Amino acid sequence: MKKKIINILMVIFILVAVGCGGYLAYYYYTSHKSESDISDLRSRISYNDTVSDKETDDTGKSGPEMVDVDGVKIQKKFEKLYSSNHDFVGWITIKDTNIDYPVMYTPNDNERGEHYIHLDYEGNYSAAGLPFIDQNCDLILPTDNVIIYGHNMNSGKMFHDLLKYDDEDFYEKHKSFTFDTIYGDGTYEVVAVFYAQILPDSSNDFKYYEFVNAGSREEFDSYVDNIKRMSVIDTGVDVKYGDKLITLSTCAYHVKDGRFAVIAKKLDE
Repeated sequence: MKKKIINILMVIFILVAVGCGGYLAYYYYTSHKSESDISDLRSRISYNDTVSDKETDDTGKSGPEMVDVDGVKIQKKFEKLYSSNHDFVGWITIKDTNIDYPVMYTPNDNERGEHYIHLDYEGNYSAAGLPFIDQNCDLILPTDNVIIYGHNMNSGKMFHDLLKYDDEDFYEKHKSFTFDTIYGDGTYEVVAVFYAQILPDSSNDFKYYEFVNAGSREEFDSYVDNIKRMSVIDTGVDVKYGDKLITLSTCAYHVKDGRFAVIAKKLDE
C-alpha cells in the first residue's frame, strides 16, 4: 500500500513538473513572438527627418508633416501603424531598456482598452499585451496627466524595466524619455519614481493612479508634493501648474497589489 501511494505521488509530481515546464515554455514562446511582432510594427514607422517631411504653421514654427487618415490628422511617420489599427496612438521609448513599444488608446471603450493588457496589435491573445492609456486621459486637449499602463513581465519585457529607475545611477543616465504620439513628438523629464499600492476605494490615502486633471492650482501642487514625497530618488525637477505630466505604471511585488510608477513632465519643444 505504501509503495502504491509513493508511485501515485511520483506520477502527480511528474505531471505537475511537465505542466509547469509546458507553461514556462509557452510563456517564453509567446513573449518571444510578441517581441518579434513588435519589431515588425517598429519597421512600419517612417523615420524620415528631412525638410520635406516638416510643415510650418501660421506662426512659422516647424513641425512634423501631417496626413489625413479616415478624417484624423496624424503624423505621417505613423500613417501605416494608425491605418492598420486606429487604437494605436503613439510610441514610447526609454533608451537602454526593452521599453520601445506602441501605445494603445480606446477613450470610448475602457473595457477594450484594458484588454490590451492581454491583447496584441492584431487583437489576438497575448500574455505580454501592449501598453495602453487610461480612458479618462486625453491626448488632444490634453489632460494634465496621461497614465500609461504596461505589464511587468518576468521575461524582462514590456514595462519590467521601469523598475530600473529604483537605481539612482540608472536614473542619472536616463533622466528623460520620449513618447511620440500620432499628434506630435514629446520628450519627458522624470520627476518622481516610487513604489505604491492599489488601495481600497474607501481609502482616503493618496492614489497616484486617480489623478488626471487638476481642478485647481492647489490640487495640482498637492499632487506634485505627494509624488515627490513618495519618490525613492530626489530628482530636484521643478514642476509648476500648467506642466503636462505622464505616468508610466506597472505591477510590483513588494506588497499585495503593488505598483511601481515613473512620473515625468513634458519638456517644451
